[in-house]
Amino acid sequence: MTAYHPHHVHLMSHDAMAAGAYYERMFGAELEPSQGANGLPRANLMLGGQKILISTVTEEITQTASGPHSCLGLDHLGIGVDDLHEAIADLEAKGAEFLRRPPPGKGRIAFVKGPDSVSIELVQRP
Repeated sequence: MTAYHPHHVHLMSHDAMAAGAYYERMFGAELEPSQGANGLPRANLMLGGQKILISTVTEEITQTASGPHSCLGLDHLGIGVDDLHEAIADLEAKGAEFLRRPPPGKGRIAFVKGPDSVSIELVQRP
């Protein structure tokens, strides 16, 4: 039987390198500049062992989501954290825009607005 495993998540952006720099700055992703199949810049990222590719698309590509759970296709990226409140404080200090925060003292998820309206879920599991 064929074995399947995750390989990468692929995002599209009008400025792949700026989007890649966001993931590098906010989450400590390792960024390697590359070139996409369309000849435009591509950001190759590694984040906690997960490969994330961000390709540049031309300006006529305009469909984006308005927030978490508001689109077909890729809804959000999930990033695990050991301490959600510590992660929120860290990202706030870096200027992150939050779409949804947990209730005070409760909850183990929050959503950050990433480049190109990608929702990024922060998940703390027990």
